[in-house]
Amino acid sequence: MKNKWFINLFLGLTKLTGYIPALIFFKPRIYREKGVKKRLPKSFILVSNHKSLLDFALCLVIFPFRTIRFLMAEVLYNKGKFFSFLLNAWGGIKVEREGRDFSFVADSLEVLDDGGIVGIFPEGRLPVGGKPWPFTTSTAFIATNTDTPIVPIYTDGNYGIFKRANVCIGEPFYLTDYCKEGLNEEEQLQNLTNALEKKVYSLKSEIDKKKHRLFDIRHLPMDIARLVCSGLPLILRIKRRTPEGEKYRKKIKGGAIIAANHTSFADPFIVGVTFWYRRLYFLVAEIVMKGKLRSTLLKGVGAIKIDRNSADIEAVNKSVQKLKEGYLLTVFPQGGIHREDDIDTVKSGAVLMAIRAGVPIIAMHILPRKRWYNMRTVVIGKTIYPQDFCQRKIPSTTDINNITEALFKELNRCKNANNQDK
Repeated sequence: MKNKWFINLFLGLTKLTGYIPALIFFKPRIYREKGVKKRLPKSFILVSNHKSLLDFALCLVIFPFRTIRFLMAEVLYNKGKFFSFLLNAWGGIKVEREGRDFSFVADSLEVLDDGGIVGIFPEGRLPVGGKPWPFTTSTAFIATNTDTPIVPIYTDGNYGIFKRANVCIGEPFYLTDYCKEGLNEEEQLQNLTNALEKKVYSLKSEIDKKKHRLFDIRHLPMDIARLVCSGLPLILRIKRRTPEGEKYRKKIKGGAIIAANHTSFADPFIVGVTFWYRRLYFLVAEIVMKGKLRSTLLKGVGAIKIDRNSADIEAVNKSVQKLKEGYLLTVFPQGGIHREDDIDTVKSGAVLMAIRAGVPIIAMHILPRKRWYNMRTVVIGKTIYPQDFCQRKIPSTTDINNITEALFKELNRCKNANNQDK
């Protein structure tokens, strides 16, 4: 079904009759990467991550006035003659994933050369157990054989009547700009595929930065606590410093782990005051959460109960989920309160959560006061990005140890900072 006018007509009728129901179902909240104009190029390759079969319908809602010819797996065409007819009528380009038929490449280039739009889900299949597949190199091959820009988008797959889909549209770019010298054809395609995958998934952080509303009834207790904390840095005389002795001015955006030393029960409170401008969760030992009233209050202000004596998978999964949603999480990697100010060991739990969530770790040290009336100084170190230590996509034990060692050194660098009040 390659008749252009028929595809435009059928897609137009589909959108006309289904747009409002689909809009109500998806309720898409559309974000744009900084600097992206609303008017996109006439012809481009639309590249998106793949969360659900509904991703195709979502794209029709996002781009109601554009005809997009999507690459579709042969398994969908095998679901019956009528469904196969619909896919063809919607402009689908059939892809034989397991065969040697590469006619979809020629069909895609033909659409692009004619000034059309091709939509591709480079993962090629739906995630298993929430884990996405790596991007295939076919998208990079098509992009390098046409003078057409790529428009990346990311969707969180939050589909449902009582849910709302968050989508971020990235800046159009030419994949050939990411070519490296000295690589053979196969290596170059893999290099470009990696660059494309990184570009698409970088849009997730844009959603995380923007989707948190200033006021949210679900976080009312936490927001009240933040409001109280906003004026406490001056009252409690808390100074934020870098290990170099300069004033810490950086505003942390997106999900991140705050890894701090732990010398008293007041430490979570001090971290909360330090980062009062962000919604912040923190891990709390099970023993502290005893009692219904105390547990309710602590959970309201962001406490996540964890059993330190066992592998608390539930607490870890909840923490990782909050990090992926773009929140801050406070972790005390020493594993408990250490009255002495020494940092002799650091556990790898914070590192493992950072790797799973794809977020950085920020080292912080709460310096002790010599006298009760001295100012309280917190030293915030450099940001540690776990991916910088990983040689492969799946970190090895050596990578995890190296990241933990880097965190240990940064915490001690903050501890030894000679910038506290005398």
